[in-house]
Amino acid sequence: MLKNLVFVIKAKQDFIRFYGDEKKKNAPLLNSLFESISETYIPLLNMIENLEKDNIPCKFGLVLPPLLCTMLEESEIQDMYVEYLEKQILLSADELSRCSSDSYIVENIHNKIKEVEILKDSFVEKYNKNLIKAFSDCMQKGYIELLATCGSDVFLPHYADMKEVVSAQIETGLHAYKQTFGELPDGFWLPELGYRPGIEKIIKSYGFTYTILDSRSVLLSDDIPENGIFYPVRTENFLVLFANDYSVENELFGEQGIVHASVYRNENRDVGFELPMSDLKSFLEEDGIRYSTGFKYWNKCYNDQNNNIYSENAAKEQVQIDAKKFINKRLQKLTEAEKLTTSTDFVTLVCTFDAGKLKENWHEAIYWFECLFREAKKASLNMATCNEMLSKQYNLDKHTPCYAAALGSGYGENLLSKKNNWMMRYIRKASERMVDLADRFPNDTGLKTRLLNLGAKELILSQSLNLAKSISDDDFPTFSEERFLNCIEAFTTVFDSLGSNVVSTEWLTTIECKDNFYPWMNYRIFSKKK
Repeated sequence: MLKNLVFVIKAKQDFIRFYGDEKKKNAPLLNSLFESISETYIPLLNMIENLEKDNIPCKFGLVLPPLLCTMLEESEIQDMYVEYLEKQILLSADELSRCSSDSYIVENIHNKIKEVEILKDSFVEKYNKNLIKAFSDCMQKGYIELLATCGSDVFLPHYADMKEVVSAQIETGLHAYKQTFGELPDGFWLPELGYRPGIEKIIKSYGFTYTILDSRSVLLSDDIPENGIFYPVRTENFLVLFANDYSVENELFGEQGIVHASVYRNENRDVGFELPMSDLKSFLEEDGIRYSTGFKYWNKCYNDQNNNIYSENAAKEQVQIDAKKFINKRLQKLTEAEKLTTSTDFVTLVCTFDAGKLKENWHEAIYWFECLFREAKKASLNMATCNEMLSKQYNLDKHTPCYAAALGSGYGENLLSKKNNWMMRYIRKASERMVDLADRFPNDTGLKTRLLNLGAKELILSQSLNLAKSISDDDFPTFSEERFLNCIEAFTTVFDSLGSNVVSTEWLTTIECKDNFYPWMNYRIFSKKK
């Protein structure tokens, strides 16, 4: 029996304004995007190339949210990223001078210079600044399967009773995928794996073949599948369901999780927060906000001796050990599942990973992924993608999953905490108004159409769960709250303008320039569904 192992990596990114004064104002958020490019996106592409050279089977699923694709395709963002790398090179020269007496830190700085040079060469020369095209090329070669997702990272269970909202989010994501990658996907990614009964009908209506659920949706339902999470099932309308491996999250981030190994780089210590601003002027503005520079010299050992200085070689040795353990655990699970499953031609484990969470906690994550593929080959595990297991979709066991999510304690309750629950009444009211507007102005053109399209975009952006989550987690909460209120204010202005038949074209043009994503938006996606 074939033993399949599926990796699905989910990136996340909300839209960040980056024109004029917004560029300086949003510098910490833009810096976080550039860190993701350096820590995740370029390393993933280089990983694929390394495995290809060594003839190591490499297949995995990847979710690139539409708003991330929009930003990565912006020429100004691309130029700003090159500028970010150049500032890191300037800062490295300052750091070499400042730390010249400490050979351990000097070694780290030289490693950082080498890393930045590789990143710049890869981004500019190898990928011609177009990472989206590079990922698309990898898809065409069969190395990755790109899954579609919603127009923003919306938590769909909150809108299960508003099918127009769910449809609009799914349709926006699907159209963005077609615009970016030029074809139709098989798989649909539920943001944070948030599922509630009934959503599968809307997903299937847009032509998707499968989705991935949190294991609790499968294992806590009334009709537990005979083969558990080790074999796909289908819904009544033949949408194929895969369940994620519930143990991965704790294995990585639990109290004894892999990411906490003492030799790994400490992501919570950065010279950008520890040095006087005068020592950081080549990277940060002296009167500006502090944020990460990428120069992190310490491991997670938490002491004041030289053995808490980060060693790249020691970290890589630990990565190889951890990768082997992880693969062996998956092999053990699949071997046990093989004994227990009935009438199946394969057993499979789907492991989902949050790229943002990995980036924030584990510098070595992508090298770990590369080691996983190498260890999987040694263990004779078949690295696969979900769309390769759909040949028997109409013969799969029927299943009715229950409400669950890969967020909070399994139900996304942190999106309605005491810190952020005030947001929902604004979103719900704006959603009701958008559906009403779409039906009141079904055939309008010109200025009204521009207003309605802008309202639709601002609403979709305001529905992003990342805004509520960052407020709950105190992760850039001020930005998230301001961004949310800006979206609601813009939508309300659209609503009032249409009601009074008076609009400021200057205001409309200004907001359209600032929020220049989804230029093809059609507000009619919010029209009432029968």
